[in-house]
Amino acid sequence: MPEIHAETRLAGRSADQAWAIVKDARTFAPAADHVLAVRQLPSTSERHRSSEWTVLLNGSEVTWVQDEAAGPGLQLHFAQTAGDLEALTGAWRVEETPTGARISLALAFELGIDGLAPLLEPIWAQSFQAHADALLRAVAAHPPADGE
Repeated sequence: MPEIHAETRLAGRSADQAWAIVKDARTFAPAADHVLAVRQLPSTSERHRSSEWTVLLNGSEVTWVQDEAAGPGLQLHFAQTAGDLEALTGAWRVEETPTGARISLALAFELGIDGLAPLLEPIWAQSFQAHADALLRAVAAHPPADGE
């Protein structure tokens, strides 16, 4: 499975401030032009929930449902449970640094097209890298919540 890694730093923001943004994609993801929708699905727990994403990748509308689990620490792990890809997993991590917060996003995907995977995966890897980079820019541009 191809893996994507992206990272940004938020100077002057604490890890808790960054985490408040990261843990609710509905607040920042729509600022990324390729994200068409993020919908939180009904859940019984703040630590375990599901969301539905619809994004444009390689000119195609791609939709998936992902289960999300928070922890340990300021981490949010996710895994596709339904959707257009064979597999999609990853994690957001937020860490405190001396100058602010560091946010990283790692994800791995599988297209599910065995014979064409060697040809298509590099193209899709570029799209997922752009996806991750755009999400991190959206987080960085998002204003802190009131009182933070």
